[in-house]
Amino acid sequence: MITSSAARRFRLRRTAAAAMTVLVTGALTACAAGEPAPGRSPAGPSAGAHRLVLPPPQRVEGFRLDGMWPFFTRQELLDRQPHLGDAEGVSVRDAVQVRYEEAERAEGQKWTRKMIFTGYDAELGPDRRRQVVEAAVGDFLEGVTPDHRFDLTANPSNESALCIGIIELGSETGMCAWADDGTIGVVTGANLGAAELKAVLPAFRAAVER
Repeated sequence: MITSSAARRFRLRRTAAAAMTVLVTGALTACAAGEPAPGRSPAGPSAGAHRLVLPPPQRVEGFRLDGMWPFFTRQELLDRQPHLGDAEGVSVRDAVQVRYEEAERAEGQKWTRKMIFTGYDAELGPDRRRQVVEAAVGDFLEGVTPDHRFDLTANPSNESALCIGIIELGSETGMCAWADDGTIGVVTGANLGAAELKAVLPAFRAAVER
């Protein structure tokens, strides 16, 4: 069922506000220690597959890590697997969620813009990647039709990527999701539209996965 405009605005603003205020440091400390993450598959990923960069990089394409963890610790991510929805055939090895902020405020912007990154080390076949991306997008939209949509998939057999945006009260909340041979990533940004996220996504991915 499509939510009302007022309900959608409340949900988006509540989500953005919560993400910008909750501080979690335990998972970042564990990643920074440089020890193998508990729960990571001993067999490891397929040869040549992408992996998350852990701990996450301090700077990514004009954004810097601000030390705020929006909602979930690493273990909560592994247990709940947010954004993955009802996607099947996904074997998650590790996960991270961090928040980045603009290193310099964009011209004409009143507030420093921020984006939240949720990433998974995951094993999934080529036939599952589009399903995972669509599940992540559907979980974000909750039945609402996006105002903007950019399909970034260059080769459907190797990876799938999609950016969408919802305009509310004159500002756009953008979201991009991707799935490839070793990682699943979701980036959201209040006051960062789909086109803006799409523009930074190649460099962002190059920094957060290897």
